[in-house]
Amino acid sequence: MNQPIWTEATLPAALAEGRIIPLAEREWETMADVFPVVDAIETGVAGPLLLVRRPVPGRRAAGWAIVERPRPGERVVRPLPDQRAAKVLIAERLKAYERMWDG
Repeated sequence: MNQPIWTEATLPAALAEGRIIPLAEREWETMADVFPVVDAIETGVAGPLLLVRRPVPGRRAAGWAIVERPRPGERVVRPLPDQRAAKVLIAERLKAYERMWDG
C-alpha cells in the first residue's frame, strides 16, 4: 500500500479527521512553516516535542497538534482538540521520558 503524499492541503484535512500522521523528517520540513510552533519542549531523549497550531480546513481558528520524533528521521503529527488536551499529552510524554532516564 502506498503512503499518501502529504501536502499543505491534504495534511490539515487528515488531521481535521483526527488522524495521527507519520511523516519522514523531510516531509515535515517542507510543511513546517504551515504549523507555527507555540512551544518546543525538550525531552532529553527524543528531541523536542513541538506544540504547534495547525490549519483547520473551513475554519479561521487554528487547531492544536503535537509533533513528536519517535525515531531518527521520522516525525508524527498528532492532532488535539484544544490547548488543554495538548498540555495533558505533553505532561504524559514528559513523565514517560523521565521514567526512561530512571531506568
